[in-house]
Amino acid sequence: MTEPAHRDCDVLIVGGGAVGSALACALAQLPLDVVLVEAQEARLLEQPSFDTRVTALANGSQQILASLGLWPELKGYTEAIRTIHISERGRFGAARISAAEERVPALGYTVENQALGRVLWEQLRGAPRFTALAPAKVTNIERDERHVTATIEQAGTPRALRAKLVVAADGARSAVRTALGFEALEHDYEQRAVIFNCATESPPAGRAFERFTQRGPIALLPLTGGRVAVIWTLPTADAERIAALPEADFRAELQAAFGHRLGRFTRIGARHLHTLVRIASGAVHGPRAVLIGDAALRLHPVAGQGFNLALRDVATLAEVLADALAAGGGTADVGAAEPLDRYAAWRAADRQRVSTFTHGLIQLFGESLPGAGLGRGIGLVAFDLLPGAKALLARQTMGKAGRLPRLARGLPL
Repeated sequence: MTEPAHRDCDVLIVGGGAVGSALACALAQLPLDVVLVEAQEARLLEQPSFDTRVTALANGSQQILASLGLWPELKGYTEAIRTIHISERGRFGAARISAAEERVPALGYTVENQALGRVLWEQLRGAPRFTALAPAKVTNIERDERHVTATIEQAGTPRALRAKLVVAADGARSAVRTALGFEALEHDYEQRAVIFNCATESPPAGRAFERFTQRGPIALLPLTGGRVAVIWTLPTADAERIAALPEADFRAELQAAFGHRLGRFTRIGARHLHTLVRIASGAVHGPRAVLIGDAALRLHPVAGQGFNLALRDVATLAEVLADALAAGGGTADVGAAEPLDRYAAWRAADRQRVSTFTHGLIQLFGESLPGAGLGRGIGLVAFDLLPGAKALLARQTMGKAGRLPRLARGLPL
């Protein structure tokens, strides 16, 4: 059916990746007309393979997906993380966090990105007040006191869409953020991540590892089928050199950096390079506009906090809008200043805490001053012996720190 040249909606979401489509799924539970604009074609994704990319989900993020009715559909595409082992190469001392100690079924999960995207879009297809415009792009945004008017180009044809609220979920290089005039601060870590899947002599069996080396951290995450996902952070020149090595040489460098906690690396999948920067928007909301996910704050991948932070953005924004609708008898202005101010104030502490945590890890384990390594080793041993300290870190990594939105607590909007 051909879209009209002009139309109105309550919420316009720009960006149909996992973050934008998760928000659309949450808002589908509310009496709102939602339009999502996505630059790529919306279609079923390819079948999973050995090299399927994955996302690490904190315990709290799993609860959000369960509250949205998505978790049962992901069965077979997720793997539980039951222990996390933290260590530094060449130093004594290690820290361990276990689900059993924290009295939870799992500290988190890995989920195949293709499966998550497919499940999100399949649920949206059944949402009665949801419209997807894809492939399409927003070319202009104008705001007045009552509306946001976006110019959307689809199949070479421009059309105007008027909304009460625009949500930028279009990533770290957000075009919506730029169009809104929000400045962003960028910190280049001068690192790249080599990301790939592999197989090991000893199956991971629910074990995750964060291994810090002089050149950067190596994270290993358990995957379905006994596979392991690896995120290997290196200085840019090292990353490019190592990623281009023949497989035997690459395996030898990886083995030397990580060690033999999982035995030998027996198969190396396709390697992908990603530049690592922290990008923080100077503002996460303004008149009739809000930023979520990487559009608001992109993190270093150490500790795997980025998508989990974004899902808490989603759950919090959905709750704030649900409360506004309830207070207004179902007819509230969801783009008004009060709910957006409430959202921004609620999310500020979590964003600051996670940003400080991830940036601090890179600074701490990247420090090479005399005695620094000894201090870190002693700190890891002390940490491992202090249940209170481990509980605090476990709450952070599980997405249970601070004030949690209803969806993260298993409650309906």
